[in-house]
Formats: sequence, C-alpha cells, structure tokens
Amino acid sequence: MKPFLDGYDLDLPQDFKWQKDSKKYHSQLFNSIWNVKDEHQPNLFEIIERIHEMIDELGQAALQSQPVIASNDNFHNLKSDHARCLWAIQNHPLEFQKAEFCASSDYKRKSREWSSFVAPQAREIHNNKDNIEEFKQLALEQFNISKKIKVDLFDRIKTDHNNKEIVVFQLVAYHDGLHRSIQTFEKEEVVTKFISSVNEFSISYEPHSGIIEVISDSKENRGKLAKAFANAFLKAKDDIGEIMIKKYDLSKLRSVYDFMKDVDATDLIDEVKVTMLKLGTASGKSSTTLEAPFTSQSTIYEFAAKSFASSNPLQNPAFEIRRAKLSIRFKSTDKKPRGELLHVAITNPNGCDLKDRSEKQKMIGNKYLERWGLMERI
Repeated sequence: MKPFLDGYDLDLPQDFKWQKDSKKYHSQLFNSIWNVKDEHQPNLFEIIERIHEMIDELGQAALQSQPVIASNDNFHNLKSDHARCLWAIQNHPLEFQKAEFCASSDYKRKSREWSSFVAPQAREIHNNKDNIEEFKQLALEQFNISKKIKVDLFDRIKTDHNNKEIVVFQLVAYHDGLHRSIQTFEKEEVVTKFISSVNEFSISYEPHSGIIEVISDSKENRGKLAKAFANAFLKAKDDIGEIMIKKYDLSKLRSVYDFMKDVDATDLIDEVKVTMLKLGTASGKSSTTLEAPFTSQSTIYEFAAKSFASSNPLQNPAFEIRRAKLSIRFKSTDKKPRGELLHVAITNPNGCDLKDRSEKQKMIGNKYLERWGLMERI
C-alpha cells in the first residue's frame, strides 16, 4: 500500500510504521486519508471505492478471468482480496476496468435489466473496425436521442455449471442520453449546470452454447441489441431469426414444492419428484451435487438436511442452483401398462433437454415448467 499512497500528500506522524499491524497505526493511516488535500481526495476515494467493490467472490473471479492478471504470480501470492485488487489496479488498470465490467454484468444477471437469447453456436467473433462501426450504427438506431457511442469488445474466461473453463466474449458500450441539470457551487454562489448523461449496456456471447445475454435498462431494446450483435460480429443475418427464448429460474427448488396441486387430471401425471440438484457459488470455486433416485424413500431435501445439517447448501445464499432434474411419473394406460417415467434436466438460465423429446413430452414438460414457475416466456 505504501507505494500507492506515496503519490498523495498524507499527513502521517514521523514515527508511523508501515509494517506494524496495530490499531494505532491503522487509525493514524485512516485519519490521514480522510484529511488528504481536497484536490486529491476525489481521485483517491474513487480508487478506494472501486477496490472495495471488487473484493467479493464475483469481483475476484472477474479479476482472475483476465489472463494478464491471472497469469502473474505476484497477483496469486498476495494474501488478501484488497491487496490483489490494489495490485491489479496499479499494475494493469485497463484489465482491472475490464474485470469491473465483467463483475457488473454478473451482478445484474437474472435482474430486471437482463435478458437472454439464442444465437448460432461456435461462431467466430469478427471484431474488426468495420464490424464495430456496423454495430455502433445498428445500436444507435435503437436509441433515438443518442449520437455518440463507445464500444469495448474483449474476451474473458468463465467456468460453466460443470466447472469447465469456457471463453465468453464481452461487449460494453456507452451512449449519450438526455441532458440533466445539477446544482453546484461556483465560488460562493449556487449555480445550475447542464451535463450530458451517459447510459451503459453490455452484451456477452458464449460460443459453446450460442447464448447471447444483454443487460440494459431498456427491455424493449434488448432483443434488437442482441440481433445487432449477432449480425455485426457473428454474421448470423439469416439464422438468428426470432432469438428471444424461454428463461428458467430454479430458485423455487431450494425448498419442497407441491407439484401435484397444479396438475390436470387429464394429463395422467401420478407423481413428480426433484431427483437431482447441482449447486455452485458465483466464483465457481465451490460446487456440490445432491441426488435422490425416484425410487428412494427420502426426498432430496431430506437427504440434504440429514447429510449436511447446518451446512446445507440449499440454506446457503452463496450457493445458487445451476442444474436440476425433475422426474415425472405417469399413470399406467392400455398402451403403457407399467406407466412412463419422464426425466427433465434444466440448466440455469437457458438449458432444457426437452428439445430432444417427443412432441407429447415437449408439450407436457413446457406446460408444467411454466405453471410450476420454473420457466418464463420472455
């Protein structure tokens, strides 16, 4: 920290010891930072705030997704989250900024600002100057008042629900919005100044799955932005089609749910069980899988409570459900006297294996996934 703070005029006592870890020296350092000269204070406080925003699991994972940072032993040898952030912002400020973009996108996933779409898989990203300009023009058409736009496109490494490393292409864009007024002091007088606001949106593309995710506060523009991205960078003008998809939300499966109360008798469903849940943390460092066969006398929730007790991952908000399997048993019929067992695997947020099933199974599965609150049509 000393080399970083040497650039600021800190009023520290002459006997201040940088290497001493005690409340006395902590208090002296904090007081000197709070009393730094006004012209330097905004910049210093901005850096401190940016570091603080990146010390959690998502922030640390985003830093490690930047190859220049993650490949440096100095970064890995540091023992605290704050120290790693400080080292990264000092030595690789552009990569730190990219990591901030990635963390911000991950924070907003599944929020009201997020939508997800299907695009062709395994497409090469064509991010040359002409295609970037094409995307800018297509994007500006969606924001009638905007005349300027800045686009940054880069790739990062993430872990999928199987803890495998995958490449994700990330786009962050800023465009000008409406002017707004603020009141500020000018010498001793309060004056009104007008400034041009800046709005932000981001787009990510996973080649292995073909998923495009768009984060923007304008829901009506997300589909258009996804299509603009696919047209400009994936060259998918013909096969993008209607790209909006169904979005799955597995959070309801954290606790017992009575599926049968929503079932129509004419569909001959006899019983529904959750037979598998795969959970993981946002950073991808921790994961666990819970399984209970359909024939088991214990439910998956009873199994988790008994096996994990107070450390039950279903009760830990740091774990999210990444993948689930529902097993649906149908009553016997003349054609199938032994009944039928349908297994449906769902991956958060956009994966479901029903696309490979019969039309009847697709209809039943889609009908009830939506009714049970596990699927939303966007």
